[in-house]
Amino acid sequence: MIGEDIISLFASLGDGGMLLALIVIILIDGVGFPTIPEVWIVFIFGANPDSLLWGVALVIVASLSSLLGNFALYKLVKIAKIAKLPNWIQRKMRQYTNFLVVKDERLLLLNRIAPVIPYTGAFIAACGWNLRRSAVYLFSGAVGKFSVIVILSWLSFDNLREDVAPWVSVGFVAVMLAASLIISVIYKKRMGIGGEPARSP
Repeated sequence: MIGEDIISLFASLGDGGMLLALIVIILIDGVGFPTIPEVWIVFIFGANPDSLLWGVALVIVASLSSLLGNFALYKLVKIAKIAKLPNWIQRKMRQYTNFLVVKDERLLLLNRIAPVIPYTGAFIAACGWNLRRSAVYLFSGAVGKFSVIVILSWLSFDNLREDVAPWVSVGFVAVMLAASLIISVIYKKRMGIGGEPARSP
């Protein structure tokens, strides 16, 4: 898997290399190629599980990297001709968000709990959302999500054998991701957007 390859590439650089690996994994995920950073942060945390500062550093670095990745995609869609979305696609994206209960930048915060919009950087560009508010919601949502993952990882490493702890943590993360997807599906069905917008009676 790509995350494992990236971690192996930087592993020889110690803790700094692990932070670099996390940055690369999350940047790739942010610009549109899923790398499941929630899983890899568990294994990276395992490089130094006894340090509170290490956990805090991971949350901050992961959150800033998530912000940077999303805004990199925003720039690609907004500015770069090679990745600029056709107007009709951007119009469809705006129409999609109009069917949701939350229609503005707050969707970025909701998206951390129930992923209802993919490629969030592209949606920021297509919907013309305020960049400052978008940054606040992206960063605060990332801090919350990654903090939960790091806390669960710390509890696992603190109470279980070193060879078992990461897999228990990954299990918790898998449950979180599955719950998020289920919530997302339920939300979309209630909004009548399980593929096509619900038609008015």
